[in-house]
Amino acid sequence: MKKNLWQRLGPGMLLAATSVGASHLVLSPQAGALFGYSLLWLVLASHLFKYPAFEFGPRYAAATGQNLLQGYKKIRGPKGWALYMFLVSTVLQGIGVLAGVVSVSGCVLCTWTGLLDTELFSVIIIAVVLALLFGGGFSWLDQINKIMMATLALATFLAFVPVFPAPSSFAHLVIPEIPAGSIVLVAAILGWMPTGIDVSIWHSFWTLQKLKKLGEKTESEDPTEHRRQLKISLVDMRVGYGLSLLTGLMFITMGAVHLTGRGAELKGIQFAEAISSAYTNILGAWMYHVFMLTAFFAMFSTTYTVIDGFSRSFSEALSALREGWSRESVRRRTYGGFVIFSALCAAVCVVWVGNPVTLVTTVALISLAVAPILYALNLICVKRDITDPRLQPARVTVIIGWLGAVFMILALAVMFYVKVIR
Repeated sequence: MKKNLWQRLGPGMLLAATSVGASHLVLSPQAGALFGYSLLWLVLASHLFKYPAFEFGPRYAAATGQNLLQGYKKIRGPKGWALYMFLVSTVLQGIGVLAGVVSVSGCVLCTWTGLLDTELFSVIIIAVVLALLFGGGFSWLDQINKIMMATLALATFLAFVPVFPAPSSFAHLVIPEIPAGSIVLVAAILGWMPTGIDVSIWHSFWTLQKLKKLGEKTESEDPTEHRRQLKISLVDMRVGYGLSLLTGLMFITMGAVHLTGRGAELKGIQFAEAISSAYTNILGAWMYHVFMLTAFFAMFSTTYTVIDGFSRSFSEALSALREGWSRESVRRRTYGGFVIFSALCAAVCVVWVGNPVTLVTTVALISLAVAPILYALNLICVKRDITDPRLQPARVTVIIGWLGAVFMILALAVMFYVKVIR
């Protein structure tokens, strides 16, 4: 069945929606405001070194007809250890990440409308997301995110073009530099730029769903079918990944040009107002409302994707661990139960912590801590279970993957040394 590119896009836009959220709207402008162009290299490096992990999600799904958690089940060692580790990570991050992104969403609405406080808006957003999840399913998620990401990309591009950096600034793309006082921000960006490694596992779920929606036979034994499905899936993934890279670079650039000296504002609830000035300074006061709308769309779509992704992961991990949990009716109940549980816990966290930037930074560091383990598990599954050489990742991709896992371990060790030991 022939489909155009727009129809084929789906999981890649969900990846972009998860990526172009807190890491881009909160952390990237901070990096530009506080350290100028010095951390441009970090956006490129994080996307480069994490690329294999995010490619492995759709690659594994298209090549095997299974999601990555089914691969985790077959990891050698104590029975189910990788899945149990993943479940613990899912519970902790499912609450923390949702709290972080929904508080940023609430903060944007609070700043924009001035009607309610951040906490109340956050609770309302959670309620709306729950209604969409239980009422619309994947088709809602697919269509909403395409529109939201196209709107945000266009608005950011229009604001970026007039401040295109001088050629000399591009040296910072390839020359690593860690300015004094930046280590926590560097570690947070590595943890959540483009997004947490967990999303690579979600991507394997989304890929299977999208392929089935396109009429593809994911359980076919014909290798030609799997190669065609892999091509479709990788094009989709790379579009979303490229969008994340470009917007990350644009947000740092606008922060460096328009927000220098306003780093303190970007660390608190005033961050949305401060970032909007980077748009209004270029395009005029009318752009304020356009930016706030697209910023809210970006964070709302991230909230939507996060609660769906962690809940689906929780349900699928339980299903892989125990045969009795694999029935569709049981999976729906465990999915729904985790949606409600994480939503309630996240609401409590938002009210308790208050500052959305603090929540985002803390959760990003947690994501960095678990990333090397998930990265290694993804690599093992892909190398072990994809036997057709034409479906396997390129050797350079595997090498970059192992280097990426080591890179994140080193970043975590440096941050720990600087903040705890020294």
